[in-house]
Amino acid sequence: MGRILSAIAAAVTLLVAAAAVITVVFTSSATGSSCDGGRAVKHLPGSELTDEQLGIVQVILGVVEQRQLPERASIIAVETALVESALRNLDHGDRDSLGVFQQRPSQGWGTPEQVMDPVYATGKFLDALIALDGWESMPPGWAAQAVQRSAFPGRYAEREPEATQIVTGVRGQVGDLPDPCVPPHDVDAPAAVQRALAQLGMPYCWGGGTTDGPTRGDGSSPPPCGPNSPGFDCSGLMLYAFAPSVTLPRTSRAQYAAPGGTHVALTDVVPGDMLFWGTDTRDPGSIHHVALVVTPGQLVEAPEDGKTVQQRAYRLDSPGLMPSAVRMSR
Repeated sequence: MGRILSAIAAAVTLLVAAAAVITVVFTSSATGSSCDGGRAVKHLPGSELTDEQLGIVQVILGVVEQRQLPERASIIAVETALVESALRNLDHGDRDSLGVFQQRPSQGWGTPEQVMDPVYATGKFLDALIALDGWESMPPGWAAQAVQRSAFPGRYAEREPEATQIVTGVRGQVGDLPDPCVPPHDVDAPAAVQRALAQLGMPYCWGGGTTDGPTRGDGSSPPPCGPNSPGFDCSGLMLYAFAPSVTLPRTSRAQYAAPGGTHVALTDVVPGDMLFWGTDTRDPGSIHHVALVVTPGQLVEAPEDGKTVQQRAYRLDSPGLMPSAVRMSR
């Protein structure tokens, strides 16, 4: 499959939080794209949550939503993140603590790379939360402490009102997450499939493909890619296929967490869902390939150097196939 993409580190800035009342102000999306009404930055008196901090909130609420957990889980997770990192994805902490929830690889939370992935970190936090007997009836601060086992147990309850206001404010103003600038209707998935299938036989070109069609990419791919033979890499084909409906991120790894994407079980895929492969199916950071479902059991893809865009069968037990597909909406 395509070459493994290098990780992209996202910088986040310090949250200044000291207010009792939160007003939501619309300016721009967490991904940097604009939209009508410009929804996205929450305002605290005297300060603002940045796009990056909003992104952390969106990830938390999005993962909770995908798991169909009650809003209480969002409040517990957000108040924990406020305490542990001020809604930042920290690359340092006490001893080996890392990430949004300051999880420690030495304590079994995952590898350093995994706990630095906010999607993975949120999932691990929720795994520990829902494993608690009676967590839904616990005071949120108690539940957070039971997960984190902090030496300062009172800190979480202190942030509960703020977390509740953030969750309520964001949810009430921007609706479904993870992307507040995504209108609530589906993309034209059949059209995306047809656009991808129309490229059958086009060369695989590393870095190739835009919303407008095939390109040569970075020029490093061997024939059939060449100066006069443009083509696509795996994520470039997705970028082109969905272009009339939604603009996807450029890389397969980013497309797995694309704004407007919903994760669905592999057994529930429909035409137009995206399938992903990684070197470690537990780690979205290891994703290196993406393909588009034509029908369940059939896909279209730009596979690797030296090959062309193809349609082929796939199996649910395919090595490296990530445990969920992504269905786009916009």
